[in-house]
This record gives sequence, structure tokens and C-alpha cells, in this order.
Amino acid sequence: MRFSRNNLLASLTLVFGLILNSVPLAHSVELGQDATGDPNAVQIQGNTSGFLYSERIILTAAHVLNQLRIQPNGDTDGFVFAPGLADKTNAKRYKIIKAFIPKTFVNSDFSKNIQAFDDFAIVVIDEDMPLKAKVKIATEDQMRRFAKEKSEVIMIGYGLQNGSQRKNPQDIIRAPHKMTGYLYTPEMMVEHHRQYNLRPSSWTTSDWGTNSNQKTGSICSGDSGSGYFVEENSVRYYVGTAGNGGEASNCKADGTFSLTTGGFMANFSSPNKFLDLIKGAETFVEEQKKAQLVKAQEARLAAELKAKQEAEAKEAELKAEQEADLKAKQEAEAKAAATKKTTITCVKGKLTKKVTSVKPKCPVGYKKK
Repeated sequence: MRFSRNNLLASLTLVFGLILNSVPLAHSVELGQDATGDPNAVQIQGNTSGFLYSERIILTAAHVLNQLRIQPNGDTDGFVFAPGLADKTNAKRYKIIKAFIPKTFVNSDFSKNIQAFDDFAIVVIDEDMPLKAKVKIATEDQMRRFAKEKSEVIMIGYGLQNGSQRKNPQDIIRAPHKMTGYLYTPEMMVEHHRQYNLRPSSWTTSDWGTNSNQKTGSICSGDSGSGYFVEENSVRYYVGTAGNGGEASNCKADGTFSLTTGGFMANFSSPNKFLDLIKGAETFVEEQKKAQLVKAQEARLAAELKAKQEAEAKEAELKAEQEADLKAKQEAEAKAAATKKTTITCVKGKLTKKVTSVKPKCPVGYKKK
């Protein structure tokens, strides 16, 4: 059965309105599996997610940076926690120093039928974060193979796991959760939307996508920016960024969960579109590391010079003290010698007399013996 255009738009407005009743377009894993300790899932600013791509590069969604007031090519006070943490109350915060967003990014606006486009971003932190999993950007051929072979696609995020958390989110102590699904090519997404008559006519671009359901976990408010990946031979192949989706009204405050006939479908751009942006971030990181290395070397040389100068100053001070002590000793000896009494023996015929003084002299008529 096909919907009329009016019924379709009304249904979409209701569905997307439910999705947007918290942070716009920020999703998380509901009914998923606990993924505490995951080596790539990071929490950004304590309330959204990202994917650790390299020691200093984190892939996320562009629209969450707008929410966090993290500006591309500008200063930011943003921070990131290490991957896989549950309770982050006293966890170290890694400072975000730069953000990269595609010039082609368009934020979605369901109320105006504006389709999201290239909702992807990169944030760079100021020091290395432990990277325990090998990551690669999947090629287009690999992504098509994953879709054809129905390879398991994994997404791990930090958002709400049930609707009751809306009143008391406590993002800082929530563990990451995992959901799984299958990868859909743009052509498969077109067919999916054609079959279920779900796509607004104003949405002109068909991106890649993944499906969700209650059994394997679905998304709800709080986790845009987490990464979709396929793991093969101990390598995580990144295939997309969680950012936009529809066709579900899950994670509701009353605990209920519902999907459209076609299930929930997330959609995202191929990460291959952003290889130049990733390369730019990698170049920036290399420059930062070089600058930090130069700064560290300068600091080391300055410390060595300071230590040398302090040692020389201390040596000069010790030498001066020794010279002062020697002079004082000599002066004391001279003073002691100048005031020391001696005794001489004086004779006059058969008479003998001893004279004691500082400078003893024989009396008149006596001679020193």
C-alpha cells in the first residue's frame, strides 16, 4: 500500500519530530550491547561521539560541532575523552585544537525538507591518544563488497540507551554501546525508499546507509558522530559517520519503540569523498608534531643551558667562597702572628732575665742570649 503525499509528509514530520525532540540529529545506540573498552569510540565534550582514526584525529559529524561551538579553522575549548570509557568523571580531557568541515556540508532541516549533505567533520587534539586498533578508510570497491556480502557493520556510541534517560542523561557516566546492521549502497537506498515510499521528493541525493532494528540495536538522541565500520583481519574499515536518519520513533520517554515498515535507515556520505580533508588534517598533525618537537628541543636546550649556567654560577660562587675563606684564614693567621707573644732570654754578665711580649726587647745593658 502506498501513502498519499500528504500522509507521507505528515508521517515524516511526526517521525522526524520525535527524533529531534532532544539534541537535533544527535543519535545513540538503544537496545545495543555494552562496548566499554572499545578502542575507537570516543566521547566528545561529554555529550556526543566520535571515532578515533589516528592518535590525534577523530572523525565525527559536522552538525555536532555547531552544537558544541567548535569552529573550523578557529580556536576552541572543546575536549575529548579517551576511547571506551564508561565513567569519565575523573578522566583525562584531551584538548581539541582544530576542526575540519567540508565546504559542501549542509545541515538537515526536516521542517523545511532540507536534506543533509556531507555531514562529516574532523577534530584534531593536541597530543597523542592511545590507538589500539588499526583503522583504514574503506575504498568504494570495498564498501560495495561489504554491501553485497552483507558484512556486519558496527556502530558504537555514547548516547541514550532508553527514553527514561532523557530526564537525567548523566552523559559523563554512560558507557558506550554497540549496534550492528548491514551496509546499503546508494542504489540500494534508492530502492529501499522507492519500495516503502519514504523519501521526500525534495531530497535529491541518495547516500550510503545502514539498517537498524530492536534486536541488534537502534539509534536515539545523543550520539551523532560515531563511526560505522566493518572489521576484517583485525582492521577496522571506516565506511561512514552517524549523523542523519529517519523512519523510526525509538528511545521515547515512555519506553516505547516503533519503526516504519521499512525499518530504521541511517544515511551518510562515503568517507572517500573526504580523503583530501583527512589528508589536510594529517598534514596539520604532522606540522603540529614538528612544531611541538622544535619547541621541546628548544625547551631541552634552554634547560640544558640554564643548568650549565647554574652549574657555572655555583662553581664560581664556590670558588669565590673558597678564596674568601683562604683570605680570611690568611688574615687570621697574620693577625694571630702579629699578636703572638714570644719569650727571649737576655744576659748581662752573670745576670739572666727572660722577657715575654709581642715584640720582646732586652732591657738596657742586657743582650739577647
